[in-house]
Amino acid sequence: MKVFNGKTAVVTGAASGMGRAVTLKLLSFGAHVVATDVNAEGLKALAAGHTGTGKLTTQQLDVTNRTAFTALIQDIAAKGSLDYLFNNAGIAITGELKDNVESDWQRTIDINQMGVLYGTLAAYEVMRAQGNGHIVNTASIAGLMPAPMLALYAMTKHAVVGLSLSLREEAKVYGVRVSAVCPGIVETNIVGVDQMQKLKLGNDSPFDFIRSKTPVRPIPPEQAAEAILAGVAKNLPEIIFPLHGKLAVSTFHNARRIWELAVAPGLKVMRGQ
Repeated sequence: MKVFNGKTAVVTGAASGMGRAVTLKLLSFGAHVVATDVNAEGLKALAAGHTGTGKLTTQQLDVTNRTAFTALIQDIAAKGSLDYLFNNAGIAITGELKDNVESDWQRTIDINQMGVLYGTLAAYEVMRAQGNGHIVNTASIAGLMPAPMLALYAMTKHAVVGLSLSLREEAKVYGVRVSAVCPGIVETNIVGVDQMQKLKLGNDSPFDFIRSKTPVRPIPPEQAAEAILAGVAKNLPEIIFPLHGKLAVSTFHNARRIWELAVAPGLKVMRGQ
């Protein structure tokens, strides 16, 4: 996509999953990508696998460190322009809310909510001064509807959607664009086997379980990256994908009883009933 050629983009959570896929896709379009993650080894592997025409810079970053996040954004702006920020880093802790402990709450809020806010605030200041730029915050369809057994995750993703769509309207007068990315099920490592065992779903990967027990087909990160960047290029307010994600959101909002009936059997399985 020509819109990304020669542009500078920061991507958080870039060492794996959707962040890695978005980074590689941006590089293939000729962008300069500053790829960040807490996982230094993952960033090294990303750099080793980079074959795109764009320029890749890697920087270890903990998004919960507001000082470090702000300093990174300001340093990039001092060297040129900041065209895109992809606030992608996130975690998911499963289980019933009654079983989640305080450290679960705090870690989820710190990364999924405050980390996005820190990046947004820093980038918004720079982009207002420039008179242009695009902030892309990764939420989830869990930010548009309930996600039982993922209540903490859903709470923070609702916050990301609320922040993004509210700021989108405020930011227009300054020439700044804001989008919320709302994926359905993407094959990343955000939910591991340990989380499956916590939900009493066995030792399979969550994606093997989904394929065997439901008609839903998770999509690879590469397909997610294509959908994200296509939505960003169109300046969509909410970038919802794939089809199963769109259908889930639509069913919840337009046929609530059907959605509840569909969810109930899965909850019994996750409770070991």
